[in-house]
Amino acid sequence: MKFSVADGARLIDAQTGTELDHKAINSKIVQWQTLLSGYGGKRVVLTADSSINWVLIDLACLSANILLTPLPTYLSESQKAAVLQALQPDLWLSDYEINDADSSLLEEFDGILLYQCAVKQNVTVPAGTQKITFTSGSTGSPKGVCLSDRSQLDVALALKARVEHICNGSPRHLCLLPLPTLLENIAGVYAPLLAGGEVIVASDAQRGFVGSRLAQPQAMLSLISNVQPKSLIVVPELLKMLVAAALKGWPVPSSLEFVAVGGAYVSPQVLQQASAIGLPVYQGYGLSECGSVVALSDVVPSEAGDSVGLPLACRDVQIIDGELVVNTPFLGYLGEPDSAADCVFTGDLAQWTPQGGLCILGRRKNLLINSFGRNISPEWVESALTDSGAVQQVIVLGEAQPYCSALLYAAAAVTDTELAAAIKQVNAALPDYARIVTYYRLPTPFSTDQGTLTDNGRLRRNVIMQQYSNIISKLYSNQSDVTGDKYELLSISA
Repeated sequence: MKFSVADGARLIDAQTGTELDHKAINSKIVQWQTLLSGYGGKRVVLTADSSINWVLIDLACLSANILLTPLPTYLSESQKAAVLQALQPDLWLSDYEINDADSSLLEEFDGILLYQCAVKQNVTVPAGTQKITFTSGSTGSPKGVCLSDRSQLDVALALKARVEHICNGSPRHLCLLPLPTLLENIAGVYAPLLAGGEVIVASDAQRGFVGSRLAQPQAMLSLISNVQPKSLIVVPELLKMLVAAALKGWPVPSSLEFVAVGGAYVSPQVLQQASAIGLPVYQGYGLSECGSVVALSDVVPSEAGDSVGLPLACRDVQIIDGELVVNTPFLGYLGEPDSAADCVFTGDLAQWTPQGGLCILGRRKNLLINSFGRNISPEWVESALTDSGAVQQVIVLGEAQPYCSALLYAAAAVTDTELAAAIKQVNAALPDYARIVTYYRLPTPFSTDQGTLTDNGRLRRNVIMQQYSNIISKLYSNQSDVTGDKYELLSISA
């Protein structure tokens, strides 16, 4: 399906100021299509930093229906090798030299190196697949989500329509997330270009990223201030960083009209705080299997409450046994021929608001059911604790137990007394069955190196429970001493 860049659309390099108007974009797309087709490219892998060329290659493949697999730069070598083995690409495009015995350099074009790859075995890809986007996977093994061109463009067009009545005039979007992130790819690039807007692209270093982590927040803040965009897409941690910076004096650009936040649960408290300091934040919800976005709020947080908004026009959703189900065909996962489905069971617990919006309650598989039969979403309590400012990381426990406990990490500057006070304050706003009764203060944070976090920073709950099983057992060793609603807040040592 040909991607039609609207009149007025522009691609802009944040560092050099290089601009391509819609005619130049279309011309470059044709050049890349000719080059890739000339080398017989049918399955293309792209490993490159965010850049104008990244966007052009992506659009060329989309328009020519060439299967493209863009890989995040932060994948480990073993993860990358697993992807290449599963995909068997015939072309590999990169902005750095590849030292691979099965790949030979063909040429360099516009700073991108093109390598021919030796295809060692036949790989069956679901019919209609145009893009494979890789998630980190809950166990660290990347999972390839197969998407059609239609599913991507349906979402982009629906987002264009949803956002147009919020923003004034043409979009001016600054890409903060890495371009291989499907959310940024579709909502941050496709939608603005379809609307005739500007898309500003910056490298990892300009955005302050090292791998998957924001290492230099000041670099990102300076970039936003210099670019003065109308729109941004952020994950919850980036939103918290922007809020903290604004509270410390960073001037929120008056140009901002739309800041979309998604990727994980965001507490209403953070959304309200962001809105109060001038960040026009709108919460969304989605998953890669559904083209990244399923619902997006178009009202300010004070009116939206816990809602992630109405489903997009291209998405028909329903709630079955408490679980959100999206009625859209899913092509399946790479290497899993039986994973295709007529609809997507998201694994997320949800409910409708009186206004018809969606409210996401947490992951079904993470749901805790305590020994009194109470259902507790740990993400809800965890978010309340991290919002306190004293807790940086936390996992809430309590499956088949009479009360909730927690493993948490706080910065060294936070004293034990301050930490206990913060937890008590959070508990005061929670119902009794969701309050933290015992907790253990971790000496070091969860991390990817430790195996307790995924590459995108999510808790690996099963791994954590295995690694800290002895400590967790101590958190529940005094159950007979604390019964009913007379629990006291207890801190335990290893």
